[in-house]
Amino acid sequence: MFRHAAWILGVVAGVSATSVASAETIDRPRDELHWQPPTAAPLTPAGTVPYNTIYLNSCRPNGCLVRPGNPDGRADTWQINSQRTLTKFPYDDATWNAVVDCMKDTFSPFNVNITTTDPGNANHFEIMIAGSPTDLGMSNGIGGISPFSCSTYIDNSLVFDFAAVWQGSVEEMCSTAAQEIAHSFALDHTTVASDPLTYFPYSKRRYFQSAPEQCGSDCVNGRSPSGGTCTGTNLQNHPCACSNITGTMQNPTAIMTGLFGVGAPVVPNVKITKPLSGAAVQPGFSVIATATDVSGIDHVELRVDSALVLTVRTMPYVFNAPAMLTPGTHHVEVTAYNGHNVSSKNAIDVIIGQPCVKPADCPDATQTCVGGRCVAGPGTQGGLGSPCTMGTECASGNCSSDGTNSYCVESCTLGAGECPPSFGCLDAGNMMGLCWPGYDDGSGGGCATGTGGPISLGLVFAAFVMSRRRKK
Repeated sequence: MFRHAAWILGVVAGVSATSVASAETIDRPRDELHWQPPTAAPLTPAGTVPYNTIYLNSCRPNGCLVRPGNPDGRADTWQINSQRTLTKFPYDDATWNAVVDCMKDTFSPFNVNITTTDPGNANHFEIMIAGSPTDLGMSNGIGGISPFSCSTYIDNSLVFDFAAVWQGSVEEMCSTAAQEIAHSFALDHTTVASDPLTYFPYSKRRYFQSAPEQCGSDCVNGRSPSGGTCTGTNLQNHPCACSNITGTMQNPTAIMTGLFGVGAPVVPNVKITKPLSGAAVQPGFSVIATATDVSGIDHVELRVDSALVLTVRTMPYVFNAPAMLTPGTHHVEVTAYNGHNVSSKNAIDVIIGQPCVKPADCPDATQTCVGGRCVAGPGTQGGLGSPCTMGTECASGNCSSDGTNSYCVESCTLGAGECPPSFGCLDAGNMMGLCWPGYDDGSGGGCATGTGGPISLGLVFAAFVMSRRRKK
């Protein structure tokens, strides 16, 4: 059994947990917390830490020399009795890169700089993700170690994430590294399983939560690591250690945002693939969407006319609209949320009724008919054939280029004569056709007016570039 969390007062027994990186069950090692006097460097007038670099040190290629002294990432010193060498990160480059990417993802809500380049004597926080606890003269099985103080932060803190303990689990190495450095910001352990500060098992990537959390998950025999009495049905709740900083319940995101400011999390990429915008559909029609994000997709929601219809948490993201929709135009919106609860949406309008055959069949005089769909027509802002530089300028979300000109386009079926006058259905490859201004597809719709002649199909094959709209 691995070592449980320990303060300067001592060490107690641990419990097991499940690795989120594989189907194997591994014991989840606990960390040690070494109490430090609350003597952090002063904050800037704005209330933030005057530096924001977190250095991930793999100790490659020859290990890290760790010297006795107070924890300091600039001098690589720690509270040990003699100079020791922490052996290098024990896994391959792909595993290391995955850990680094995970840490960047985990800390993306905050204005911090995650780096693998040694800042040297410049102020920084440091996490050595390498070796084993025995390298530093500690008992085998400790997953990580950090100084701990009820200061707002520990200046130039050095913490350890003992990589060899984690059996190659990227997610466990990542969440342990996040937990250890968060201890340097007065954050205690939490009972929320989806937070890196927990000891409880969790099946997905852990993220710092943005709501008040009950401190705990680290109690043994009814006692917290500091000796306090634990409560709750599982005797795993206890008051937060630094209530002067975090309050009676801690909000990790609020604490770290206050220290570093707001970062720029990546928004999900979401697109409705069926039906197409302007399509004529029947009540109960299917909606199919794709959603991707570097941090994974937590859930996807379908709304029709602003009313929530269904939430889906696993792929495929397939929905059915309500069966009682009335004839006319309806607004369909799909919203994807990632692990940080950052969302992005894609929306289309569809028509309950018969497919259009000609522009006059569309409810709006500015629309035209393409393949039975009423879409924004030529001459309207972002309409079919409008010059563009990116998808967000187009009502369809599609801005395409032949290498010389870029236009807002709509999908069409090759050879079906679906494009309006002065447009032809251009073969864009991958079985895709696009209504292109001035292109003659042989159906009688395209002409050379205002284009200097039909666009060469060979030119489009050679240089056709697609740019798709990304909604936020």
